[in-house]
Amino acid sequence: MGKVIAVSSQKDDIGKTIICIKIGAKLSQSGKKVLLMDFSSGKKKMSEYLNVNENIIYDIKDVLDSTCSLELAAIEIKEGLSLLPCPRIKDKLGKIKRESFVKIVNEAKKDYDAVILDIDKIQLSYVDFSILDSIITINNNDFSCIKEINTDKAIAEKYNFSNIYVLINKFNKKKASKGSMMKLKDIQKLSETKIQSTIEENVKYSEASYDFFFNAEDNPFNRAVNDIRFLD
Repeated sequence: MGKVIAVSSQKDDIGKTIICIKIGAKLSQSGKKVLLMDFSSGKKKMSEYLNVNENIIYDIKDVLDSTCSLELAAIEIKEGLSLLPCPRIKDKLGKIKRESFVKIVNEAKKDYDAVILDIDKIQLSYVDFSILDSIITINNNDFSCIKEINTDKAIAEKYNFSNIYVLINKFNKKKASKGSMMKLKDIQKLSETKIQSTIEENVKYSEASYDFFFNAEDNPFNRAVNDIRFLD
């Protein structure tokens, strides 16, 4: 049975989807069969980043509603990496039922080594912690991050879920040194949380193209993703 990793954030426009795809690409390059599932309401969908938006015939909503099979809706991106896309039609996804979420994820676990879920927030009503193996929550270093990290931790603890990891993206080192944003050590101290990885703010990471997801060059973004050791 495959491992299920949920990638979420309390913030919008934080780079969650880009990180989610990069994690999936890394795992597939290591020889694992990976499925990306796009539950996100973000402006830019996984299918757009991966240049398959026009290839969508069936989507994740169709599978949730049993209109078609998961196999029929999944789009192969590269060998070992497939995508179950979010609908192109605005608001088509609508409200997701927990039982449908459990069914679709459990089905994917049978055929894939890793299932990566791009979801908005872990407190959404359809999220069932019992079928998740790990959660990665994305934040930055503004002053609201402490409350948001602690909120995610509290929700996970409510369900006796301990495999939750924090990744700081768009870390603004200059503002942290001036005191207008938080230093990494202060985030860890105040949230009592170990930061799994940190990615400094860089505009080229926010404007990622298709090739970005599959390059293995030595850069801070790739190093940060490689630091997420529990995925190996």
